[in-house]
Amino acid sequence: MLTGCLFENRVGVKIFGDTSDLISLHKTVRKITMVIVDYELDNTNVSNLLVDFLEDIEKAIHRNKGMYYGFQSPWIDLLIVSGLLRLLSEHTVTDDMDKINMHLLEYIIEQTALSVNKQDYVAIINYIEKGVLCVGVKQFVKGFDAIINNKYSYEKH
Repeated sequence: MLTGCLFENRVGVKIFGDTSDLISLHKTVRKITMVIVDYELDNTNVSNLLVDFLEDIEKAIHRNKGMYYGFQSPWIDLLIVSGLLRLLSEHTVTDDMDKINMHLLEYIIEQTALSVNKQDYVAIINYIEKGVLCVGVKQFVKGFDAIINNKYSYEKH
């Protein structure tokens, strides 16, 4: 089962799991990320964020030699990824394991990030949950991409 903890600097979150946990999470994220490709939004910061998350999981899988291992990421990136996965999952076919992976990721983020910055946590979640209802996936991702550019200046780490 995936678990997570907040680093002492209160900026990064480490997600742990055995090889099968990480592979399962990777499959879920990859499946849902394909929605971005289907909407021809693969050259956006949102796409880059999801691809970087996939790469972090892949690195952890390759380093994992039968032990419990993981990867780290800024909590705000994980919060955005988690919210985007939930949003985009509504536009693809998911199975029970995908839903479990999303719930575990949401739980880890909630338990770690909410204690750090409740205001940003709530604002990001509210924006993601309400945004797509008004404008559709393609327009939402482009708008969200603009927010990432303006507020967080997302760059590959």
